Amino acid sequence: MIMKNESYLRELLQEHGLKVTLARMKVLDVLVSSPVALSHSDITHRLEGQEIDKVTLYRTLGAFTEKKLTHKVASKDRNWLYALHIHENEPAVDHDHAHFVCDSCEKIYCLPVNTEEQTPVIPTPVNFIVTSREYRLHGMCPDCH
Repeated sequence: MIMKNESYLRELLQEHGLKVTLARMKVLDVLVSSPVALSHSDITHRLEGQEIDKVTLYRTLGAFTEKKLTHKVASKDRNWLYALHIHENEPAVDHDHAHFVCDSCEKIYCLPVNTEEQTPVIPTPVNFIVTSREYRLHGMCPDCH
């Protein structure tokens, strides 16, 4: 497997406080190369022949998510999909992007949110604590229409 930009991948791992390992580099390369969020099985398929077992992949994705290098989004069938937590080479924060879900192929794309525009205001009931927000748009991607 030829990684796209090995120094960039190393830098991303180090900036997020993660030890640089070959397995992490390979998984990160798959995520960096994908315009859509990927499931564990999608990543496994793309790493076929790379000698990364399921447990290592789960632990790697867990570490990436814990360190906010990736984020998880639930698919329609409630499987976790993983996407790089970076937009235009800048670290993302939990609330600065939306997801576009193609209702035909079911791919999920991360979309940046223009923070200069007003985001929807949703009143929070008394004694509720919001820990995260998620914005989803549904429709058809360019490949499906």
